[in-house]
Amino acid sequence: MNIRTSRVELFPPFSIPPVVLVMDDSIDTLDLLCEGISAAGYIAIPAKNDIAALKCLEFAVPDIILLDATSPKINGFELGRRIKSMPDRGNIPILFMIEPGNNEHIINSFEYGGSDYIPKPVRVPEMLAQLLTRTIARADDMRHR
Repeated sequence: MNIRTSRVELFPPFSIPPVVLVMDDSIDTLDLLCEGISAAGYIAIPAKNDIAALKCLEFAVPDIILLDATSPKINGFELGRRIKSMPDRGNIPILFMIEPGNNEHIINSFEYGGSDYIPKPVRVPEMLAQLLTRTIARADDMRHR
């Protein structure tokens, strides 16, 4: 399967497509990511900051979370740690968006509960490949529980 697979192949009719919570403080980046996610057949929930992301998590259970590691109010790593400590949200995979070549951020992305990281600026096809891999693995895991 590749990222060009159609929505019908990924998500059978009458099934609910995977939900992705996306947090980035840049509106332009947030719009770009959410448009790419939605065009691929996922449901994108945008959050401009940590407060909005935590509010979304009160009402939604996304299949995967995409966090900007360098959000200004509370950094994405701290938000990831908080999410991982939530009893009913701690098993959601988190992908951190980080500046390339920042070894400290790469290490932090795993230490703070991330499943992986995506280098910034985010290239939509690479992000979609990561989302596809993670959502398929999560769906398989949920089926075996």
